Amino acid sequence: MRQGRRLVRVFLLLVAVWALGCSGGSKPARQELDLNIRAGALPADKQLIRAGQGDDIVLRWSADEPITIHLHGYDIEKDLKPGAVTTMWFVARATGRFPITRHAHGEETPLAYLEVIPR
Repeated sequence: MRQGRRLVRVFLLLVAVWALGCSGGSKPARQELDLNIRAGALPADKQLIRAGQGDDIVLRWSADEPITIHLHGYDIEKDLKPGAVTTMWFVARATGRFPITRHAHGEETPLAYLEVIPR
């Protein structure tokens, strides 16, 4: 009888650990980043943006020349003007790796990547 109860407790403990692992154990977060494009590029430490699925993302963009930026996969496009800050806000619903490109002078150039990890 004791062994049966012990097995039930072990089973319930394993189910609880599995359930925590499946949920990721984390809640959506809010991320706010300032991204300054200079001479057509972002600093190396800003070229990869990582987020969890469901995160609230606020990207504040500035540039030293007029350009258009495009977040692929989310189909968000913003026009940037020198001396102004332009905000890009979205909830990271789609998972995967998405390029953020700049459109200027008839060319499309990768600026950064957004990686959204499933929860």
